[in-house]
Amino acid sequence: MKVLLKISAAALLAAGLAGCQHTAPSRSPEPVDPPPPVLGSQSAPTTNAAAAGATAQQQSAPVITLHLAQENAEDSLIAIDVGGASLYALPQPVLIQTDMGRVSPVTAPDQRTFIMLEMNEQGIPKLHSITEQAQGHYLLLSVQGQLVSVAQIGETIRDGRLLVSTQNQQHTQAIINMMKGSN
Repeated sequence: MKVLLKISAAALLAAGLAGCQHTAPSRSPEPVDPPPPVLGSQSAPTTNAAAAGATAQQQSAPVITLHLAQENAEDSLIAIDVGGASLYALPQPVLIQTDMGRVSPVTAPDQRTFIMLEMNEQGIPKLHSITEQAQGHYLLLSVQGQLVSVAQIGETIRDGRLLVSTQNQQHTQAIINMMKGSN
């Protein structure tokens, strides 16, 4: 997993404290779902089957992924630098964009900022199972392959709504822009 964005220790602490907790927003969340990835190309057919397969794989790659991570190193896990500390993540995501029904920015009454990931029918039982079995571990939110936030699992989530803290409104907007594909 390539990590291009490092999170400061303060942001990691804030994510650990606020991640996976539900906070009532000061206003209704706005949907920011990116358009679904293009699965086929409208351009001229490619004669190289390998190139066509690689293009289809890139186009169908999820924009949003969540990886499960822990503090202890194991051979099967990948070390991730999260702002001076390391977490060790599963190489495959545990939740992907197709598990999510809606992604929204949220600002709490105390002005803390979050991204609300609302799972769809297939994602709700996955999130429930993960948060039930992995309390104390971490969920790493990546958008387009870049780590954008870390949330520590503090409780079982039964309603399919994962609230992940962000550093501020600018950070939230940058994440949303990445989800939309406008860097």
